[in-house]
Amino acid sequence: MGSVLLQRLGFSVGGGQIHLTVPFTLVVLAIGMRTGEFRIVGAKLRAVAVMWFAAGVCTLLQVAVGFTPSLLSLGFVIVLYAMLAFSARLSPAAVASVERVFLGMMAGFAVVSVLQMLVQFLGVPYEDLLQRVVPESLLLNEYHTADPIAYGESLRRSNGVLFLEPSFLSMYLGLAVALAVYRRRGWVLVTVLLVGLVPPLGGSGVVVAVPALALLALTSGRRALLTILPALAVAVLVATVTPLGERYIERSTEATDSRTSSSFRLIQPYSALLGPSVDGPLVAAVGHGAGSANDYLIAVGTPEVTQPIVPKVVFEYGMVGALGILMVLLVTLGKGVRARPWTAGLLLLYLYVNASFLESTTVFMTLFWISLLPAVSADHQSRR
Repeated sequence: MGSVLLQRLGFSVGGGQIHLTVPFTLVVLAIGMRTGEFRIVGAKLRAVAVMWFAAGVCTLLQVAVGFTPSLLSLGFVIVLYAMLAFSARLSPAAVASVERVFLGMMAGFAVVSVLQMLVQFLGVPYEDLLQRVVPESLLLNEYHTADPIAYGESLRRSNGVLFLEPSFLSMYLGLAVALAVYRRRGWVLVTVLLVGLVPPLGGSGVVVAVPALALLALTSGRRALLTILPALAVAVLVATVTPLGERYIERSTEATDSRTSSSFRLIQPYSALLGPSVDGPLVAAVGHGAGSANDYLIAVGTPEVTQPIVPKVVFEYGMVGALGILMVLLVTLGKGVRARPWTAGLLLLYLYVNASFLESTTVFMTLFWISLLPAVSADHQSRR
């Protein structure tokens, strides 16, 4: 809950901002360790140690040859991924309670999402309500909190007030849809969540939900997919009678246009960063240095291109990073998804779609649902 309610808040450090969720999460982990609700798992700790060791060795070699890696960026690798070493000691009943609170909270934000768009249709201009009560100095400023549904349009995409961007609201709602269907929560809840996915006009929720639902279709629990039929009908109706449907169609094909945000996220990062990642044997082995991908994109005049985890890690940490960081994450999180199939799309979003490696909200959400929270089968919960 804290990662949702606090995700737009931060504080200034040096020339940048730190997300408030970072110290909040570390405090929660420390309290959980003291109370016994969290424990460090040996295998997970070894995986995290390999990641830290790989990043540290690469950084030392980079400094030795004259590179200037960002120690702040390296520090974030250490801090953000500490959660990966932990598991929660929760009973199936406690896990069910966590999921129930999450689904209820996201149903509320789905309603807020629809209301944000509805009042604009009624002629009320968009307003960032959080700015009314929170000083601007405490709000993170590097995110597009509510951009227009299209260039030149007055309608703004919904962000649920508290989410960093519409795409983050979409991501959370997509996971809620997948979880609600797997847990057989009924068509009313699924309908509310799916309709709430329309106003953010983001593909993140679709990316998170569709792989999970596709995996469910291959299991004996495929009948649960029937709960999405009325939801899809309502969502299609909402998209049809508003400009949002047309915008969704446009966004589904815009990755082929090099001037669009989809291209900046899905195509260009790989062509922009992977080529320079092999500029000589040393660079190919240990990379250009922590934080250097952002500096490079600015230097070549493409600051709008994002940094998904694969090209970012390869550019900054080379093949050592690819093996010691990417492979560890893929294996560790892949095992988690096998026990929690509703999180398959979340892993896909983390690895490919989002610039997620050091984005604390995405990292904490991914690690919480795939690794920290104990896996409980749908059959176990359905017997309750």
